[in-house]
Amino acid sequence: MAVHIKSIGSTPGSAAAMDTRWLALGAVAGPVLFTLAWFVLGFLSPGFTIFGTRIAPYSPISAPISGLGLGPTGPYMNAAFVLGGMLMLAGVVGVFLSIKELGAGIRWTCAALLALSPLGAVVDGVFTLESGFVHFLGSLLGFATPVLSFLVAGIFLRRVPGWRRFGSWLLLGSPFTLALLVLFFLTFTPTSEGATRGVAGLTERVLVIEVLGWYVALGWLAFRSSNDLDHRRLLLPEMEGAIARWYARQRGTASQINAWREQAAQLTTGLPDGAAVLEVAPGPGYLTIELARLRRFQVTGLDISHTFVEIAGDKARQAGVSADFRQGDVAEMPFPAESFDLVVCQAAFKNFRRPVSALDEMHRVLRTGGAAVIQDLRKDASAADIDREVQKQGLSRLNGLITKRILARLRSRGYTRGRFEQLVAQSVFRTGDIVEDGIGLEIRLQKRPAAR
Repeated sequence: MAVHIKSIGSTPGSAAAMDTRWLALGAVAGPVLFTLAWFVLGFLSPGFTIFGTRIAPYSPISAPISGLGLGPTGPYMNAAFVLGGMLMLAGVVGVFLSIKELGAGIRWTCAALLALSPLGAVVDGVFTLESGFVHFLGSLLGFATPVLSFLVAGIFLRRVPGWRRFGSWLLLGSPFTLALLVLFFLTFTPTSEGATRGVAGLTERVLVIEVLGWYVALGWLAFRSSNDLDHRRLLLPEMEGAIARWYARQRGTASQINAWREQAAQLTTGLPDGAAVLEVAPGPGYLTIELARLRRFQVTGLDISHTFVEIAGDKARQAGVSADFRQGDVAEMPFPAESFDLVVCQAAFKNFRRPVSALDEMHRVLRTGGAAVIQDLRKDASAADIDREVQKQGLSRLNGLITKRILARLRSRGYTRGRFEQLVAQSVFRTGDIVEDGIGLEIRLQKRPAAR
């Protein structure tokens, strides 16, 4: 008998999520700072001199925002260009660090494209209107690149649950930005007369507000999305300490252990001796232990709760079975690719913060031909369905009542069959078999050979 318990460091935690969330707010703070600067300084500026020509009084209708970077308001406006741009750069990085459902290459591609506009602001703050071509290049980065960056980011964001609607709107933002850009150049005259007459200053400000508005929305949505995920974790107590130990006691009744014993036999039907089996989020480890009790497989359990890993290890030792329990995150599993023949996940998938990433990780650690089996509570399970399920568990009246209330709350976090089909389609698995069973869903996924 051997029980191995390992704690895996550097898994994503609430501190990292908090840092990313606040970093994303740079995409909100930068545009707000920049807009307030040109709005206020536009009323305070007495005018400016460029190449020996005096432009006075300053008119927000006709004069460019960059004109505020010259004359008495210059130090303040240029500082706003640089600081606002740097905050936006940080915000863009924070946004795409928070969207784990996208691959690293896609995230950094989108971030790099969206970073061009704030980079242009920094360039314009360092090289003023008197710098000529370099300043004009910075303006093009700020105005024109969103036509492409909004298009690319919108396409990829539409793939992410929670971002699909914003991605669709961002796709519309690309041609809208192009239209405003064309309007600005139609009204813009690069002469001193153009800075005192016409409406180029107004069309430029409309364009700037439109572009910055998308960044504000992007940063705020990333902040709120991360905040909602943190709030979602707090809807029910974290499974650590006394709560985890109470839960372990409720799940350890004789009737439930018998059910797990039957499930262990059913799940491994047809699996060859010596196969590697992983249970994701095993909690107290009852199913993992029953899998190990078959003494035919190499069995591993991975749970994010330190307490559950400890409890499962103790129970495995008491049962005299060999199991390897590890602490870690299902979205970033501490296992090499092609490590397991079967991955099992019971009653936990609805709690995963990054469901598509979890599916992708299951696919990665499976060997070709291996299968993943996910069983979880249906979002549309009825109260009567829940009552019948709890009655089967042989709990005391009080614990049965508590369990019913917990399941009723957990139900809101579950998935319907249709929603799970969408998640599978977004994952590397692409397809799978989904069956409704009592209060739950059973999802069977297979890792197929790579297409040649």
